[in-house]
Amino acid sequence: MKITKLGSATVIIETKNSKILCDPWLTDGAYYGAWCNFPPIDLDKCNLSGIDFVYISHIHPDHFDPKTMAHIDQSTPVLIHQYHKNILKSNIERLGFNVIELENGVPFSIDSNEKITIYAADNCDPTICGYMFGCVTKDIKGSMQLDSLCVIEDGQYTLVNTNDCPFEIAKQALIEVKRNHDLIDFALVGYTSASLYPHCMMEYSEADMELGIQRARNKKLTSALKTLSVLQPRFYMPFAGTYILGGINYEKNANLPIPEMQDAVSYLQSELNKLAQALNPVLLNYLQSFDLASETQSQEYNPISPKERREYIFNVAKNFKYDFEDDEYPTDNELFQLFNESMIRFKRKQLEVGLFEDVNLIFDLPSNSYILINLQDSIPKIVSDIESVDKFHRFKLDPRLLKRALTGPHMANWNNIGIGAHLEFARRPDLFRFDIHTLINAMYI
Repeated sequence: MKITKLGSATVIIETKNSKILCDPWLTDGAYYGAWCNFPPIDLDKCNLSGIDFVYISHIHPDHFDPKTMAHIDQSTPVLIHQYHKNILKSNIERLGFNVIELENGVPFSIDSNEKITIYAADNCDPTICGYMFGCVTKDIKGSMQLDSLCVIEDGQYTLVNTNDCPFEIAKQALIEVKRNHDLIDFALVGYTSASLYPHCMMEYSEADMELGIQRARNKKLTSALKTLSVLQPRFYMPFAGTYILGGINYEKNANLPIPEMQDAVSYLQSELNKLAQALNPVLLNYLQSFDLASETQSQEYNPISPKERREYIFNVAKNFKYDFEDDEYPTDNELFQLFNESMIRFKRKQLEVGLFEDVNLIFDLPSNSYILINLQDSIPKIVSDIESVDKFHRFKLDPRLLKRALTGPHMANWNNIGIGAHLEFARRPDLFRFDIHTLINAMYI
């Protein structure tokens, strides 16, 4: 079995008889133009021919990129988890591909003695997601998680690809994987944060920002450590973290909570040694491979140069254009109308979550006024001053993107807006609220 790294989370797994492409994202501009690859990727050097299967873990654009999919033979079957909703399936089929949905934890034969098994991050237990996000209803069946992980076996080696699965949600699935596979040869493990925190926090001092960076880093590294402690693979590779922010928000790169890959490995090895777990780390540059048969990699890892990355951001990436920049600017009244119309769906979700606290949602308007929504009545109001407002979550984003988000997920998704760092954010008290962000994701007409 051979693992070749093409991009952030994009790898090719080669067995004796099959080539499986995982999570294709090799172009710039994910998340409405914000996420870019560094080092930059030359698609002409990425050999996407002869792929037997594509595995897509979830719908996020750094794992499922339609522009990259355009370079893959449409006759290639795409394997995904059988989710509660068919959003991912429909989006892939719209590109002309045949989608094969796999039941949770049920092996699928890809060739003689070779199989892939896909697990939802929540192991198809919606209460796991519900306890985290407050979104379970009695009618939900199956997985409500966005993410999945997979196990690939070729009769000789076993590989686990956990991609973005956070340990807090994926714990039971990981335990089941280990129960079914005592010897795991290789694990691909996420190690970085993909959220708006802390680089989008508008009220943070320099000290606050530094503390936020450390918190975000430690949270994801701890998740990776716990994942490895359960799986205990012979080899592991941290991945899914080598991105930068392009466009007008390029200055936020300075506060992205992404450790250098070699630093992440140093931390993980130190902590694993304390646990008396002797695992072997593998670091790969793009287009490089690791062969499990020989236990060697094609080239020695060359650490990414922070100086070259900064120069690329300033000279190239900052000039990239966002998807919504050609839209017309909406008026305050136009946005106010959309907020009012969005309350129908918003209030339905509010009933599900059971959130009617004295908390205010604030959205900046083009005229320097604000939309204010108190969750006790959920009636949008236009106000000119917010100095006296306490207990709030404030969202400041380009009004063109705000209009897209209020129009619906087919135009822009609130979660992806945050991941793409397209907003400035503030909250009092400064505590992360899953339930509030769940509500925000239901705010559209």
